[in-house]
Amino acid sequence: MPEDSVVGSPNHFAESYDVALARQGDERAVAAMFHQLHPLVLRYVRSQEPRVADDIAAEVWLAVAAGLCRFEGDAPSLRAWVFSIARRRVMDHRRVSARRRTDVAASDAFDGTATDRATDDTAFDHLDAQAATALVTSLLEPVQAEVVLLRVLGDLDAEQIATIMDRTPNWVRVTQHRAFRR
Repeated sequence: MPEDSVVGSPNHFAESYDVALARQGDERAVAAMFHQLHPLVLRYVRSQEPRVADDIAAEVWLAVAAGLCRFEGDAPSLRAWVFSIARRRVMDHRRVSARRRTDVAASDAFDGTATDRATDDTAFDHLDAQAATALVTSLLEPVQAEVVLLRVLGDLDAEQIATIMDRTPNWVRVTQHRAFRR
């Protein structure tokens, strides 16, 4: 595994796309942006709403496609914008779900429908990261897990997370500190 793809390495979040070209609709720039950000967005959404993560992630990318031409900023700002859209879509889903509660199907109702075989080799590359995300969400309070995941997956600073979560940067730092201590 190349060093610059390892989480925590200095080049992990070095963008491989040109925001200006993506805004203009350049297919290669948009594809590079999607391939770099989609796994991170999907992990974040799965940590918040695992049952409908793929649907929410699709809604995120529809919103990004609709608003990309109006976006102004650099690559880190774009990443923050995409994650703020993801968070809003998760919150929208929770509001709609609260209004439309249904009975959950028994777990054995779907036995035998899933296969154990992965359809794509890239799925194996993301299993460890998704397992780490699941561990974070299982060990921390939901708000702490969200702050940590936005910080790590989104590579967002305290000010960006504060804006996304409608909190103060100090609240974000304290919540992150408490999460790391826990």
